[in-house]
Amino acid sequence: MTVRQLVAILSLLAAPCSMARDGDAAPPPAAAQPPPVDPCGGSRRMTLHFYDVGQGLAVLVDLPDGRHVLVDTGDSARRPGCGETCEAAERHLLERLRADLHGSAIDVLWITHPHSDHIGAAADVLDAFQVGLYVDNGRDLRKAEVRRARRVAQTRAVPIRVVDPDHPDWPAPASRDVTLTPVVPPAWLPACARDANECSIALRIDFCASSVLLMGDAEHAEEATLDTHGPAGLLQIAHHGSDTSTTPGFLARARPRYAVISAGKPDEGLNREYCHPRALIVQRLTRLLGGPGAKTLPAFDGDRCESARAADWLIVPTSDRLWATERDGDVVLTTGGDGGFGFVSH
Repeated sequence: MTVRQLVAILSLLAAPCSMARDGDAAPPPAAAQPPPVDPCGGSRRMTLHFYDVGQGLAVLVDLPDGRHVLVDTGDSARRPGCGETCEAAERHLLERLRADLHGSAIDVLWITHPHSDHIGAAADVLDAFQVGLYVDNGRDLRKAEVRRARRVAQTRAVPIRVVDPDHPDWPAPASRDVTLTPVVPPAWLPACARDANECSIALRIDFCASSVLLMGDAEHAEEATLDTHGPAGLLQIAHHGSDTSTTPGFLARARPRYAVISAGKPDEGLNREYCHPRALIVQRLTRLLGGPGAKTLPAFDGDRCESARAADWLIVPTSDRLWATERDGDVVLTTGGDGGFGFVSH
């Protein structure tokens, strides 16, 4: 054996063994990996109920922290000229609220503006349910619907809060991962004096990466002044899909991925006078939301609703991310805070 071979053998014997033999201690385990972090919302969810109240708006928001916000209440069963359509709509609203609240209170009743199809049933809601706070824009205090709602709120010892350009903040209780933000113009527009739609107080709700913007009936002039506080994943289309709202400029700022139109059926109740939604808006939204899917929607394409003909109502292909109460009935959407909204079948 040569000296070189002997040195090689001794080097191998001196090297530490890299494999454990029977009876030897196992090598130390690798460092434990931290458990995966839950997404922002965890297992919690936010659910929105866009109730089918005919030609009106009523949206119950179930917040992931257990609170409930009702935005508008649809029309009054007693509205002159509406008859059974409004009676059925208010009856449906009260029945669904009883079922969906499961005995809980409405923490905030938020009235976007004092038109009857948004505030009409507020007095009856205040009378039928425990309400923690009543919010309106402080305008048209002599209107019968406003007087009635505020009178019931006072009788039931419900605090009344005005949100307007001079009072854009409100005492929304703090909650982890949930933010409620009023969306109001810097100042009331001159148009407010003749059109209550232009004085709508919108409400933005953020839950982790999911957001919703509830617009009431804000029209072109007001939309142009509003800070949407960033993109809004889900948009309630203002003024029931009228072509007086939802401009391309506003949509470019809001950048919704989902949308809901709350409107009556053609030739039913008060929609005989308004003919909502308009084909232009439905087509605009469908392009924005990724193009037509499997659904269609009747939409008005005539010059004047007062002289509407059957041929003025088009059957418009719509995006699968556009829902409408006239077609879908109650629209119930839910999100886990990841930015997506899913339709909950009835």
